[in-house]
Amino acid sequence: MAVQAMEDYDLLAPYYDAVTGDSATEGSFVRDVIEQRHSGVATLLDVACGTGGITALLAEKYEVSGLDISPGMLAVAREKLPGGTPLYLADMAGFRLGVKFDAVVCAYQGVNHLLIFPAWRSFFDCVYEHLTYGGLFVFDIATVSHLMMMASIPKIVQQFGDNYLLIRVRMAAEMVFKWHIEVFELQADGKYRLLTETIATKSFPVDSIREALRPQFINIETIGGDGKPADEDGADRIWFVCAKPATNRARR
Repeated sequence: MAVQAMEDYDLLAPYYDAVTGDSATEGSFVRDVIEQRHSGVATLLDVACGTGGITALLAEKYEVSGLDISPGMLAVAREKLPGGTPLYLADMAGFRLGVKFDAVVCAYQGVNHLLIFPAWRSFFDCVYEHLTYGGLFVFDIATVSHLMMMASIPKIVQQFGDNYLLIRVRMAAEMVFKWHIEVFELQADGKYRLLTETIATKSFPVDSIREALRPQFINIETIGGDGKPADEDGADRIWFVCAKPATNRARR
C-alpha cells in the first residue's frame, strides 16, 4: 500500500512539541468525548501517538498504550509516560498487537498520512480487531477543503525559542498535499543549521469515510472541536466517533 512513511518524523521529533504547543486542550477534548459515550473505558490505544503528548494526558485516566511508525517520536514519548507503558513500533494501516482495548484514538489528523483509501480501510479493520465489544473509536481528519486552503498560503513561518520553522504546502498529483518543512536550528556559534523534510497527506470526503466505517461500526458521529455535530462544509477538521457493536455481529 502507498502509505506515508511517518518515520520521516524522526527528523522533527525533537521539535515537535515546541511547534505544536500544549496538548492539554486536545487531550481534555478526547477524554470528554470518551467519557460522554463510554464511561467504562479502562484500556486505551493511541495510534500515531507521536511524541505522546495526548497519550500522557490520557494516562492520567486510562491504562494507555501508544503506537507509531517513527522510532524518534516513540523515544520522546517514552520519556513522558509511566514506566512500563507499552509502545508499539508499527504501521497504523497494518498492525497486529495480540491485545484488545476499550478505546482506540488517533488525533492530530494522523490518518491523513495514509495516501490511498484502501489504507484507510485497512486502518479501520485493524482498529476493529483491536477493540473490545462495545469499544469506542475516536479519530480526526483534516478535510479536503482545509488542505486546499493550506496549499493556497505562500508560506507559514513560526518561531520557537531561537529556532524557526518554515512550511510550504503544495498540492501534487491525485490530490496529495506535500508539506515542505524547513527547521532553522540555532547553533552555539550563532549560525543556523537547516533541517528539511517533506511530509505527504491526503484526505477524502466525509461521506466516503462514513461509508467505509458502516460495515463494522455503529453510532457513527461527526463532530467539531466544540463537540457539536459537524459536516464537511467549511470545516477544517472533523472528529469521527463510533463504536464496535456490543456483540460479535457487526453491521453489514
